[in-house]
This record gives sequence, C-alpha cells and structure tokens, in this order.
Amino acid sequence: MRIALVSTPSLHHTSAWVTSELAQRRHDLDSPPPVVVEDVGEAAVVGHRMADLWRVTAPDVVLALGWEAGLAAQVAAREVRTPVVLRVARAGYATESDRLRIEVALARSSALVLARSVGEADRLVECGVRRSALRVLPDAVDRRHFPDGGLTSLGTTRTGHRSGTHRVAVAARQGSADDLVQLLSAMPGCDPLRLAIDLPDAELANQLRSADAIVVRDDSEDEVALVLRAMSCGVPTVAVDRGVLSDVVADGVTGLLVRPTELTDALRSLLADPMRRESLGLAAADRVVARFDTSVVGAALDRALREIAPVAVAAAS
Repeated sequence: MRIALVSTPSLHHTSAWVTSELAQRRHDLDSPPPVVVEDVGEAAVVGHRMADLWRVTAPDVVLALGWEAGLAAQVAAREVRTPVVLRVARAGYATESDRLRIEVALARSSALVLARSVGEADRLVECGVRRSALRVLPDAVDRRHFPDGGLTSLGTTRTGHRSGTHRVAVAARQGSADDLVQLLSAMPGCDPLRLAIDLPDAELANQLRSADAIVVRDDSEDEVALVLRAMSCGVPTVAVDRGVLSDVVADGVTGLLVRPTELTDALRSLLADPMRRESLGLAAADRVVARFDTSVVGAALDRALREIAPVAVAAAS
C-alpha cells in the first residue's frame, strides 16, 4: 500500500516508530517520510505542494499525525480524492474555541480517526465524531531499545545507589522551571532526575534503569512516551489519574494513579517499599510487551490502514 505520512514536530517520536513499522510491513512510503508541517500557518502551502506531487499517482491513504498535519493532509486529499487517517493527540483538550472547531471538523472529515485512549475517543464522540470512524491506537515504545534489567549508567543496580537516596525520574519541561522537581527535591531521600524524551535511546534507557520510580502529572505526548519507556525498563509509575495516563498505568499493578494532592504521599509510600516497587516494575515491563510494544501497536495501525484501502491491499497481495 502506498502511504503518505504527514506529521507535526511535537509528534516526532510517534512518527519515528510509525515510519519504521510501516516500512517493516513493506508499505510504500512517500519520500521523505514524514512530510513535516511546522505550524498551522504553513498547512495550506504544504497541502497544495503535496497535491501537486500526487496528481499523476496519488497515495492510497494519507496518515496525518497531529491536527496541523491533518489540515495539510485534508487540503491535499480534497484535490486528489485520497482518504485521510488522522492520528489525534489530546483530543478535545483545546480551550480555544477556534482550535477545538478545527480539530472536530478534521476528525469528522477523516476516513478514520486514531485516538490515544478510550477516553479521548469518547470525548470525540461527544463532540460529534462518528464512533464507527474511531479506533484506539495507544502510544508505543520499541522494547528492543528499552529493555529492563542490567547495569545502570552509574555502574550500580537500581537498588544500590551510592548516595543512599532514591532516584525519581521526571519529564524535563522546556522554557520554565519545573515545580515538580522542586517539590520532589524537598522530600527527604529523594533525588529527582530530569529526563528529556529526545535523549539518545541508549542513554535514556540507562538513566531510566537507574531510577526507583517515575512521577508524572500530565499526559502530554512527551510525558506519556517517557512513562512507556520507563515501564519498558521495569520502572514503576506514580501518576496523576487523568487522560491517557489512566489507560497506560494499571493502578496497583504497574504503578499508582492518584489525585494531584496525593502525589508526594503515594511516592513516599512506594519508595519505602522495595518489594512493591520490584513487583510493579516487573508488571510494567510485561504490560508493555502485551499492549504497548511497537510491534503490537504497529500491527493495529496496519489493520486500521488496510480497512481504508482494501483495493490497494488486494492489488499488492
């Protein structure tokens, strides 16, 4: 199947595994994959440019990652009559009425919409999107790059930090001081470890395996991606019970889901119980294998795309 992939910069880690999985399944990806839409202002220009390139031979389907990419995809697809599959992030979260209207309009006009969680899919239904056009496609992590166990970057095991403190991973936030780091720094025996999702995989995996837990308060793309990488490395999660985090973390099994005001108390309790941390960490790695590994999610994406272009698939078989 010939697939055109369009993405926004904020979904760079998603576009990376999607590109790899589709290529492994021998789909024909338009070059270069993906076409990047930097912001909404250039969406129409990018869309017309893609349509010009597709006038002789159009792709079987356009996969758009992010609503800005969806705008460009819809502009191009209307000119060449190609179905669009839209992968949304934080669907319905926008407080700006204009953006929310655009998101809903894009979802309604797409052949298929891929939501990150059941909750996001339900929110789109409430906004008027047909449930029959919705599929749940969770975020994914390549477990080959984030295995559990082994030595950490500090040459010690997770349970043997030389300082005698507990290392707690948090997502680094750009542009402002992270008050979560300040909050954790005030906890006796807690050593916050700020991590960015764009670190090289090997370095990020080593850093995560040195952590006793990961703490997150938001379900942004980067924070959910970091949680999945931590889970893959066998690290338990303490997370605020909201959005996609409620789907990713199995409360009491792979981590703890709590109210915002309960975050530090839950973490303190977990850090004081090494056997519970070990149990949650083992279950977290197993959950990634079963539900969030790129091979599993990639197979679900492949099935969704084949729903949209069955004629092209039959011709390629």
